Amino acid sequence: MAERLKATPEILKVCKEALEQSKVIAVPTETVYGLAANALDLSAVEKIFKIKQRPFYDPLILHIDSIEKARLFCQFNSLAEQLAEFFWPGPLTLVLEKKPIVPDLVTANLDSVAIRCPQHPIFRKLLKTLPFPLAAPSANPFGYISPTSAEHVEASLGDQIDIILDGSNSSIGIESTIVDARNPEKLTILRPGPITQEILEARLKIKVCSIDSQADSTERHALRGPGLLKSHYSPKTPLELISLDSLLKLAQNEKGVGDALLFLKKPSALNSFPSTVQKNIYWLSEDGLDLNIAQNLYRQMRMIDAQAYDRILVERLPTESGLYSALTDRLKKAAYPLEL
Repeated sequence: MAERLKATPEILKVCKEALEQSKVIAVPTETVYGLAANALDLSAVEKIFKIKQRPFYDPLILHIDSIEKARLFCQFNSLAEQLAEFFWPGPLTLVLEKKPIVPDLVTANLDSVAIRCPQHPIFRKLLKTLPFPLAAPSANPFGYISPTSAEHVEASLGDQIDIILDGSNSSIGIESTIVDARNPEKLTILRPGPITQEILEARLKIKVCSIDSQADSTERHALRGPGLLKSHYSPKTPLELISLDSLLKLAQNEKGVGDALLFLKKPSALNSFPSTVQKNIYWLSEDGLDLNIAQNLYRQMRMIDAQAYDRILVERLPTESGLYSALTDRLKKAAYPLEL
């Protein structure tokens, strides 16, 4: 069973030694917890796929602690230099032309690689001690709700790894933005995330494109990064997105007794709902702020999924701009039947 270890200089040394010995460990990041291994070690990378039951057509993200190290593994262009300067360390993953040193297993045999410089201080300290990059997809079974705490990792994968590096709850709570930056004249968002289209356009002073990942993800051979399949981040309990009005009607007339009703913010009329329904009411924030919703999304989904509900009914987000774009992406995929 995995040990949950707090980061001390001694423990970071233990983690370093484990990674050097082709082992896989769980690590904290500001987005979600990752399942990390030496990205240049094929036997270690194979263990990631086996532990997660992840298909080999889904590429992994390389994690490094500096732009200088990133240049060892991919071809930077003028646009990538800007993006790294503006947004690293942080929750932005760049897809760039890979160098031969990166194993094909990591990139699903593509000529590109996804790479990120994370912000989490504990993860950065670990990365600085390593002479190799880490491949670190989310530390959960493939397709299931991503983990945002050491407890989540322990519950899902604790019997398959030895070490969970405990860095408290993830501060952002959803996965990084992934952008295709191979063409310096065109930037495309492959997976929306905390670095939004509006933030990118304001900083770069260019128009940023965005793909409909649910439409394009059927071409599995063309996946340029993780999290692009139609179904992902899914609870075992069926999940549906419905309007706020519909959710309120269910809460008010006891039609939703067997369902978990998940609101974006705490309902002001909560005390007026029938007592039989009140125990099934959940919310993602006290005030509806999008960052609070992101921080609580996976935690609440996991907690609800552990109970015996017929369905999880989630309030549909009011817009798809800003961070809501990423949240809608995650919820739509969570509501889609799992494809393996």
